[in-house]
Amino acid sequence: MTPLIRTALRDAYARAQQAHPGLLIQRGYQEYDNETDAGRARKTRHIQRISAIPPSAFYINAYQRWSDLVRSDILRFRVVEIALESRLFIGLTAGGMLETGCAIHHSYGMPYLMGSSIKGAVAAHVRASPFGKAHPEVCNDLFGAEPSKVHPGLAGVYTFHDAWWVPGSAPTPMVQEVVTTHHLDYYGKEGEVPASDLDSPVPNAQIAVRGTFLFVIEGPPAWMHLAEAMLHSTLAESGLGAKRRAGYGYFVGGSGGSGEPGPRCLWVDDAIQALVQKNRSKEDEALRGKGLAEAWRAIADPDLKARALADIRARWQAHGWWDHPPGGSARKAKTIYAEAES
Repeated sequence: MTPLIRTALRDAYARAQQAHPGLLIQRGYQEYDNETDAGRARKTRHIQRISAIPPSAFYINAYQRWSDLVRSDILRFRVVEIALESRLFIGLTAGGMLETGCAIHHSYGMPYLMGSSIKGAVAAHVRASPFGKAHPEVCNDLFGAEPSKVHPGLAGVYTFHDAWWVPGSAPTPMVQEVVTTHHLDYYGKEGEVPASDLDSPVPNAQIAVRGTFLFVIEGPPAWMHLAEAMLHSTLAESGLGAKRRAGYGYFVGGSGGSGEPGPRCLWVDDAIQALVQKNRSKEDEALRGKGLAEAWRAIADPDLKARALADIRARWQAHGWWDHPPGGSARKAKTIYAEAES
């Protein structure tokens, strides 16, 4: 057991009724002991205390001022509230005494998403998409570009502001999440100890975020609808934060303005474009064809495979194909998809 707080401050932290969550994460954990059940239980109780803190009146008033400001100028700002579909891990590397932490606003004590991180995630998602590969100059105008022989550097015409947590969108913004480490010695000693099926799993409490965030885009109105569609697509398909391969960090509603329901999956778009170029066919033909189904069946990543199937099924249902496949190739494709669901 390693003491982390001076003895004179222990009672002050223990008695605090309105403690700043960020302060409790960085400074409030009294002693480190992650080797025993009792030590891990103390850590869990500390995280539960942090997760029970609701937004203060100070934060609610500040949020309302910001919301009123950006909503008052519809030509300059695009404001959209987007809810988390799964829980979110942000700021894990800034864990302080808890080893893993959460991105907390230093003034208001509530989780937030940094605008620069949002812009970087959207830019990376769009540049990797078929649209971004076909129109790199548009991406440079929207998101900026490094200096080159052609130009001295671009800042990008759109600003993505910090996303604020929406009060009332969940009982509390933070929630305890349990991540189980199955090979503690393997990860803790950087692979020096081999992982084994005989290793005992160790549950590890961490702080996750839930609820809805207020996203704000600032810039000229001409392409604002495109910037918003890109934001929706990024949040629903690529997500934000850590542990996305495990399903964390995805948001609800990412049609990207296409009118099609369900989460968009970049793999599906890329696979369809590849089939269109290979077979010189139309996108609808590639979507309902056996070639896409066979490419989907070959996906090794189970998480990607599940998200791709959800996207394909949503697109088929939008066309009315899922229950009534149009043609022999579509019926063979449906058989392949149905095998995975059975």
